[in-house]
This record gives sequence, structure tokens and C-alpha cells, in this order.
Amino acid sequence: EIYEKVYASLPYRLMSHSAEELCEMLMPKEDVDRCEHSDVKHGFIMAFYDHAPTFDLAELEKKVREMIDAQLTIDYVDESHISIGGTVHRCTGPRTHVRHTGQIKEFHLLHRFIYDEDTKRYLMVGCVGEGSQELLRSLETAQSVMF
Repeated sequence: EIYEKVYASLPYRLMSHSAEELCEMLMPKEDVDRCEHSDVKHGFIMAFYDHAPTFDLAELEKKVREMIDAQLTIDYVDESHISIGGTVHRCTGPRTHVRHTGQIKEFHLLHRFIYDEDTKRYLMVGCVGEGSQELLRSLETAQSVMF
């Protein structure tokens, strides 16, 4: 039973982790250095203390989609790094990626940061796969988000 659940969610985990890495590659270094990572079903969260980043989430989504469309290879380099399209990138889970960016389906970012009162963090939320837009729409209209 556990195997079936884990196996069924694996494609989403691989796509999510890969999309998260693409976001990191395109974000300002100072924001990457201060963010924490979490997971949501069929997606990821990047959390920031103190203040929300100033980069445009719609523009970030557009640039990530361009990288997805380019079908860049994603290769294991070592236990702390991957290579995306030949660019080496630091990664804490280098074996949990799709083989190329074109395998990331239905990538979407919520186009605003969510402020989590409980943890005092600003959350950037991304989702992948079938139903990702609907999931983000439900987050957009929610008064409070529990992860």
C-alpha cells in the first residue's frame, strides 16, 4: 500500500524538484541564499523570512517555462550538484530529477507571495502536473494556507 502511494507520486516529485531547481537558477542569489524549501502535493514551496523577494513571479514562471520548452538535460554531477543544460547547480537531492526539462508538465507558480502568520515567512508556491492551475487558484482564494 505504501509502495503504491510512493510510486504513484514519484513522477510529481521528480518534476517538482526539477522545476524548483530551475526557479533557483533564475532567482537573485541573495534570495536563493536565504530561502528554505518545503514540499506540497504536486509542488514545492520556497520560504523567505523578514521580507518577500522583489522579483516578479509571473516573469519567473515565464522564464522557467522557456527552460522547460528548451528540453535541457538534467544530469547528476555529484552528491551536491546537478547540471542543467551544462550549467552546474548546487542541489541537496541530485538524484531526484527528471532527465530533461521537457518532462516537467503543467508548471505554474502562484503569482503572489503568501504570508504565513504562523511561521512569519513569505511563501512562493509552485505546482506541476495535471490540475496544477486549479490547485494554485484554490490557494489564491484561501484566507489562510496550512502546509
